[in-house]
Amino acid sequence: MLKKTAKVDVTVNVGSNLSATGVPVIDDAEKAGLRHEIERLRLRIAMLEAERDEYAQQNAELFVLQQVFSTINSTLDINDILSMVLRGVVEALKFSRVVLFDVNEAGGIERRLEGDAAGTVLHSPDPLAYLPGSTLQDIATGAVQIAFGSEDDADKPLADTKGSYCIAPLVARDVVRGILYVDDPATPEVTENQLRVLLDFAAQAAIAVENARLYEETRRLLEETQRLAHTDSLTGIPNRRALADMLERELHTSDRYDSPFAFVILDLDDLKKINDNGGHSLGDLALKRFAGVLKKSARKGDIVARYGGDEFVVVMTKTDRETAERSVERVAGALRRSGLQCSIGVAMFPTDGIDGQTLFFAADDALYRAKQGGKNAYRFFSREAPAAP
Repeated sequence: MLKKTAKVDVTVNVGSNLSATGVPVIDDAEKAGLRHEIERLRLRIAMLEAERDEYAQQNAELFVLQQVFSTINSTLDINDILSMVLRGVVEALKFSRVVLFDVNEAGGIERRLEGDAAGTVLHSPDPLAYLPGSTLQDIATGAVQIAFGSEDDADKPLADTKGSYCIAPLVARDVVRGILYVDDPATPEVTENQLRVLLDFAAQAAIAVENARLYEETRRLLEETQRLAHTDSLTGIPNRRALADMLERELHTSDRYDSPFAFVILDLDDLKKINDNGGHSLGDLALKRFAGVLKKSARKGDIVARYGGDEFVVVMTKTDRETAERSVERVAGALRRSGLQCSIGVAMFPTDGIDGQTLFFAADDALYRAKQGGKNAYRFFSREAPAAP
């Protein structure tokens, strides 16, 4: 059985917010509010996009900074370090030019390296290409820690400054070691973030440069110490220790290439008489003159050394017996012309000895025979002519 339902008449009152067709009606005030909200959202999106771009730029700058610092710490070559810093500044901060100045102990400034937008780094053609009395001097003396301005400034550092510029010092141990100058950025002005990153570059570069400087100084001192350890303090020529090292290398080379050489011992005659008559200062002068004549008479590649006391050694490389005799006569003649007389003993490698000890004994034996024969003469070692008793 079906139940009959009553018909219900429902009337909807659309009021003022709905049209006759049921579509909502928005008045002018609501439209203005919606437009305002849309504009606010657009601005918010623009701000978020700007922040995103800024963070992306900072990440890129930090990435370049990290790469540069990592490479800096892998080398102690100052020019390599400075070139990497300049390329890093251009890549990270988008400056069209970067210039590095040296600052010496007296505060003098010299233009050293410069890089361009392509990342090319070259030595500056003119070390003094900057304007005197500019802010560079204030940075170099430490009076100013950072400076920036534009190409219209009266105290700009360079005559050809382009756009905005910024200057930061390289400070190590409270001393300004150099100056970084940048100009012509991608933006009209140098931003706060660019300043911050530039200072980071300058600070880390200063540490690396100081480390490299200390390394070079240490290396120089070590080399000087080694040189002094292998140099006779009176005559300035190699000493006995240096002679042993150089002779060992010459023995190896001559044996490898089957090349003879002459081992020559020279003894200044009557040094005791010189000391007795004129004092030790006159004897020292005679020894210095003796060494000077030997150095001047030696050929390129020959070894000249003071063995000790009044004995000197000359190793005449790539020399046979005949050539050695002519060379010894030339040296003896030069000594006589200098007012010096000496006795000389000569041994040949490999016929008279194949190592330093046997060559020395053979040459010393020949020297003894020269002295026994009246001094101021030379003798070659001979097994058939033993030394006189």
